Amino acid sequence: MNEKVRKKRSHAAQDNPAEARIETPAAEGQQYEKLTALIRGLYREKQAEEIIASFDSVFKAHTESRERHEILTYWLDFYRLQEYRKGKQRRRPTRKERMTACAACGYPSSHRHHLWDFATHGENRVTIQLCANCHELHHLMYNALVKGSDYSRDILHHVMFSSAASLAPETIVRILGWCLATIRYEANNGWIDGESGSKGHVDERLRWTEFLREVQPKMVS
Repeated sequence: MNEKVRKKRSHAAQDNPAEARIETPAAEGQQYEKLTALIRGLYREKQAEEIIASFDSVFKAHTESRERHEILTYWLDFYRLQEYRKGKQRRRPTRKERMTACAACGYPSSHRHHLWDFATHGENRVTIQLCANCHELHHLMYNALVKGSDYSRDILHHVMFSSAASLAPETIVRILGWCLATIRYEANNGWIDGESGSKGHVDERLRWTEFLREVQPKMVS
């Protein structure tokens, strides 16, 4: 290439950044590997290979470097979005999980409760098995402490101080411990105010000292 043509192309790339995005074979190969890895991670083997084969048959018909780059970029973004959505889908609990005793009260059937909030983190393994009642109590505690919900606080007090409640006091203590662990984790990441889990705040919102004083004679030493 003579100097005059080289300078002309250089100026054109500066004037139009899109002109400068000519993918090298190595860069294109990296994009392709990322794309096929995403597809194989999202689908079963047979379906993934069919999708990749279909993509290859169309992709090879495009020979211009910039066009191939745009195609790869589009489908990378598309499958990254599918990966993100898949991560936000709750998986169905297994039979073994449903037949696992509640970690708080011992009831023989339970659900997975995400200590790392599902809405924020998507499906994850930081879970405990809780029955429906204990699961609700955990959410009531969290909402009363972190979100300032008086509605949740009042329902929680009704359960904690009800003479008809069949929950052992130790169960409520365990649930608060898990709730405070979640609050500490979220506060350490800067997502919420750590004061939500302070001793004073817990005592004020949950009437915790009063609760412990009332149930102390019933608690197993």
